[in-house]
Amino acid sequence: MVDFIRIEGSPAERGFQLGEQLHDKIHNTFDVVFHSKMFSEVTPKLIPLSIIKLGLGAWGKMNIKKSLQQLLPNQYKKMLAMRKGANIKKNIIYGGHFIEVIAGNPKSTYKNPPIQACSMIFALPEATADDSMIFGRNYDFPNVLQPFQVVREEKPDKGYRNINFSQYTLTGCHMGLNEKGLAIGYNYGRSWKKDPLDFKLKGVPATFIIQEALETCATTQEAVEFITTFIRRSNGFHCGLMDISGDTCVIETTCTRHAIRHPEDGILAHTNHYQTEDLKDANLPDYVRFKMDDMDIYPLESPIRRYKREIELLKKYKGQITKDTFKKILSDHENGEKSDFSVCTHGLTAGTLGSIIILPKEREFWVTDNHPCSSQYEKFTL
Repeated sequence: MVDFIRIEGSPAERGFQLGEQLHDKIHNTFDVVFHSKMFSEVTPKLIPLSIIKLGLGAWGKMNIKKSLQQLLPNQYKKMLAMRKGANIKKNIIYGGHFIEVIAGNPKSTYKNPPIQACSMIFALPEATADDSMIFGRNYDFPNVLQPFQVVREEKPDKGYRNINFSQYTLTGCHMGLNEKGLAIGYNYGRSWKKDPLDFKLKGVPATFIIQEALETCATTQEAVEFITTFIRRSNGFHCGLMDISGDTCVIETTCTRHAIRHPEDGILAHTNHYQTEDLKDANLPDYVRFKMDDMDIYPLESPIRRYKREIELLKKYKGQITKDTFKKILSDHENGEKSDFSVCTHGLTAGTLGSIIILPKEREFWVTDNHPCSSQYEKFTL
């Protein structure tokens, strides 16, 4: 079963409720992550963990606080209130959110990046069996994070009611649906050497931006305008959007640039590599390697292979696609039975932590909190 909570009211009230309801789980998440192999692989070996945590918190505060406070004050208030509700040290809340940024730093962490980082698939009425619209996404990230996921129903006092999927320690989210029928998903983006054109440590992490869009945007076009004109994105991300009119797209972003992909013949897929001509130069070069234990591979090999398989399956079933078809695609293991390269990933360091299928018109939000190949989707509605 997916953990589920309800929070409502002002940003501060929702943040405090979030921290209070998940108090023990938030503390446990930080404890497990900070003592994990994933964390140790990207931190100095001879420095005590206590010092590393202090440094991460101070570093995160220095790079996140000003931009978040100025540009997304409601998300800032919610984050600080979550800290109070969970009774955690002040700088740790900045450090926890900053991990999202430094995981994409081309100057340091690409020696050990997690390979996967989500898949999105879309089908519009011309491609479905019953004229429906469907948005599906696998959430792929380090395996250590799998036990720490939550579905939240949020009722802002000013803003759109929404349901979203996130981690216990995050104020924002990586997938959601609001009462207007706008669905938003986020695939991690890894940009390369055009720093600071494409990557900056200083700015707002994507999960805050996604949450703000859910609360303030009613349509795909409103969300496109908000995201593409946001002046202080930190790292890149790929944002999938679908609203009840059928307006569907993927925005590829770096910290300063963007490009937009649209469906063709009613279908669209996206993973974690830049596909538009304008942004292909932001992809990792071929010589960048992922090395861990006995692995030595190109980090974009998984995104590229997953994308090809997703498009292959969407084309195969075009005109007959249903929600069950999406479940089948998101559970696919064709690129290697339970491997780093299948749509449903089971990698050594990372895998599919959860899966989401959204029917915007019906306001249905279907979720698994583990691999879709072995889990039942649970239904939530707005």
